[in-house]
Amino acid sequence: MQLKGTVPLAVAGTPVAKRFVIRYPATGWNGALVIGAHGGSGGNNFDPGGNVIGTDETALDDVIGRHAVSRGFAYASVDRDGAMSAADGLALTTQFGNLASFEIARRLGRTPARRYLLGLSMGGGIARAAAELQGSPYAGVVIVAGANGDLPTRTARQASLAALWPSIDPKAHPGLPDTDPKVVAFAEAIGTPVAARRLWPYTASGAVRAAANPAPPAPGAAGNSTGVVRVPTIEVAGTWDDFVITELKAYRARVSPADKHRLYLVEGVWHMSGDDDGTQSFMYIASRMGLDPDVANAMREGPSYIPTVQDAFDRLVRWVETGEAPPPSQTVKPGQPLQK
Repeated sequence: MQLKGTVPLAVAGTPVAKRFVIRYPATGWNGALVIGAHGGSGGNNFDPGGNVIGTDETALDDVIGRHAVSRGFAYASVDRDGAMSAADGLALTTQFGNLASFEIARRLGRTPARRYLLGLSMGGGIARAAAELQGSPYAGVVIVAGANGDLPTRTARQASLAALWPSIDPKAHPGLPDTDPKVVAFAEAIGTPVAARRLWPYTASGAVRAAANPAPPAPGAAGNSTGVVRVPTIEVAGTWDDFVITELKAYRARVSPADKHRLYLVEGVWHMSGDDDGTQSFMYIASRMGLDPDVANAMREGPSYIPTVQDAFDRLVRWVETGEAPPPSQTVKPGQPLQK
């Protein structure tokens, strides 16, 4: 069963109307609600040629939405459709979650007993803020390739990328071998192996542009994450994720309590799974940036972390509802079940 439309919400006190989707099983609802927080700032999704293929309230259908409903959960997601801080994004997401909970209760006869949150990329930063929130309304959180892991690590890494990239940029230095010391040094700075080199131009070019034209801090921008999680929290990311991998490792090293947090890495996966329809928007952006077409091809050809995300979600639910702790933090191959 599905309900789509727009819903009145507020961002920093300003009324806004946002697109949403709510789905739930026709029979056998398990009494819980999953909220999806999409990546990016929202709005339209594009195919590699720039044609609109959807909007972000449905962006996580392939990652968790359909899976959650198949497991008996109600599922809801809102298109934030506008740049905002993690704090404002969390406030908007929680407002929407409250309205979605009310609508589920109206349709199914009872209020959801538990609420889970899964966020990807920028939505993962929102999910991280929710996990760290005292009195969080979420029973458990899954963070996928999540932002806001560790600000000092990110700041230092971005500066290193901006300094090192010009000496290996393939536009200026074609043919540099993987064994070149400058290439090896860049791999260490970006946090992914030389084998992931085809993907580097997207993140590295962004770092160079940001260094050349530093933006002022966004109004209401938060400082570093606290590293204190209040609810069971599982993170999933790829070992080739040159957006956040170093931050996530730094976060894992300082998170408290450590036994309430897991980090699962999937070998060879970039920031987005190759099979995630959201990857197409990245491919379109790469072409608009003037990057070599091979960068977009590498995005599309990458393996998937979606099976691991769904495995992690199922294990989070058992952790919350039965006390069965999930496997320790680990690295797995794409499609490989998590190991005890």
